[in-house]
Amino acid sequence: MPEPEPAAVPAAAVAIVHARGPEESVLLIRRAERESDPWSGHWSFPGGRRDPGDADLLDTALRELDEECGIRLERAQMEAALPPTNAGRRLGRAVLVAPFLFRVDGILPTTPDPQEAAEALWIPLGVLRDPTRHGLRPVPRLPREMAFPAIELNGTPLWGFTYRVMTEWLGLHAHRPSPEEAGFESACVLLNYLLARGLKLAHEWIDQDESQRPLRKVAEVAGHIPVEEVLEHFAAPRAAFPAMHLLEVRPHQVRVVGLAQEEYLIRAV
Repeated sequence: MPEPEPAAVPAAAVAIVHARGPEESVLLIRRAERESDPWSGHWSFPGGRRDPGDADLLDTALRELDEECGIRLERAQMEAALPPTNAGRRLGRAVLVAPFLFRVDGILPTTPDPQEAAEALWIPLGVLRDPTRHGLRPVPRLPREMAFPAIELNGTPLWGFTYRVMTEWLGLHAHRPSPEEAGFESACVLLNYLLARGLKLAHEWIDQDESQRPLRKVAEVAGHIPVEEVLEHFAAPRAAFPAMHLLEVRPHQVRVVGLAQEEYLIRAV
């Protein structure tokens, strides 16, 4: 099913509050559980949709930070506006979000609004930069066959939009030659794993034409794809960060969505 087109103009904003000090940290909140909120219970940066009274999206980020965490910052404390990024693509509710980076001299006390945030935590950047803490995991409310890059925090996965913005901000994939090459490399690792499990290569990678974008390449294997084995294998922590946005494993095919949102299919025939 095609994903919804993103909005042309950001409709929401988040605040990335980076605390300097002996143990650099970033502020995250775990959203309150609410039926009307598709991100209910998820880890996120403080933020939300722009209100009519907000002067601009920076104003939105500052207001939401104050409302959700009880932290008041000034516009002059904004260090950088990061590229707008889609949130909610996998939930069918694409929203373009503007992230703003703030730096403060140390960890600040928080007073979470229980209507908005179940908890607020300062997470050391050393934790987020440790690849052995990252893996491909299923997430609440989505099918078990879909696994996303995530890091476990207090029993809840940090994944999706917040994970993507965090990895971009911290430059966790900066050493890779390009997002597309990293995605294809991940797809090749999947294919080689299936062949090592006894499936036979029926057809090497075939390039798809431009009209079929975002699908880039397709390969075919003979045999039954062992869904649980694949998911369990790639959930294990590794020495490198997952170089994809989604791994979807079903008996008839494996789908990889790369770092540039390009797709690769391995079909069982």
